[in-house]
Amino acid sequence: MKYDITFHPSWWHENAGVDFTQEFFDDPEYRMDCDVKMRRTLYERFGEYGLGEKDPRKRPLLGTDLLAAGYLLSELMGCEIRYEPDNSPQVICMNRDEDSIEDLKAPDLDKSPVWARTQKQIDYLKETYGRVETYVNLMGIQNIAMDIMGQDVMVAYYTAPEEVDGLLDEITKLSIDVGKRFKALSGDISGGVTAIVRQTMPEVYLTSNCSVEMVSNEIYENFLLKYDQKLADAFGDFGVHHCGKTMEHVAEGYSKLKGLVFAEVGAFSDLAAVRGRLPGVFLNARYSPVRLMSASEEEIRREVEALARDGQENGKNISVSCVGIDKNVPDQQIRWFLEACRSIGL
Repeated sequence: MKYDITFHPSWWHENAGVDFTQEFFDDPEYRMDCDVKMRRTLYERFGEYGLGEKDPRKRPLLGTDLLAAGYLLSELMGCEIRYEPDNSPQVICMNRDEDSIEDLKAPDLDKSPVWARTQKQIDYLKETYGRVETYVNLMGIQNIAMDIMGQDVMVAYYTAPEEVDGLLDEITKLSIDVGKRFKALSGDISGGVTAIVRQTMPEVYLTSNCSVEMVSNEIYENFLLKYDQKLADAFGDFGVHHCGKTMEHVAEGYSKLKGLVFAEVGAFSDLAAVRGRLPGVFLNARYSPVRLMSASEEEIRREVEALARDGQENGKNISVSCVGIDKNVPDQQIRWFLEACRSIGL
């Protein structure tokens, strides 16, 4: 069985001395130096489980597959970003209301000063290293809409459906434009959403549907399904990241996505119910980093075994990961999780 862990920036800041200031995201050489330190730190602490590298070499990275940090597409739509040494980039919500979103359009990337910073990195990496590995978080359509409107988007579904539909359409246009530019550089572009996809289905385009946890299946099908379908149609093999606790409540909507081959199921979701709705789809089951902090070795083993049992399909199509582990989680707890995953022979 495939398994993985991903750490919160606070863990990297504490244990590898990495600062996640704007320099990390905009300066390729600084980011690559940090990436080397991060992979070496992984090896030194958890190398026995196949993590990290003893003598890592530079990778020509755009973004990183060692974090899950979504911000770029919201910044392209006009949001401001705040950087902190021990945190992911924080998107400052624009707080646009339903009366002021009609004028928001997907930017022309070739004229966007925000994209110009990204393109500068792409050009540098291609010229210096001959290739680019793209692990920028691809975000999700409603996630970006919430960065623009905040919780008002939930009200706008009822009070201004045409206006919010127009906004979602513009966001989708941008997502397809950015995604195609990344796909032209690498076939493996979703590692910035969740690293496990690189081990399981690296060719997939994975959208981040974190905030879909907040809406009903009816809202998903009426407003969001068609835009996820546009992404699926644009990129072929398609995946959905749903880190919420009740993915089963929108599994019916997800089952209607043509081209869905991968789904990440949030911790505490009813995994058996999701599996029942999504036959043939590869599932990655999330284990809660908060739960990891306090669970005993036996509890972790039993709970990981339950994930593998409930999510598998004829012994296949299942992996497990724990994402967002912060500096307060003891190494021993992490080793218990990794050992539990390694011991399962699915």
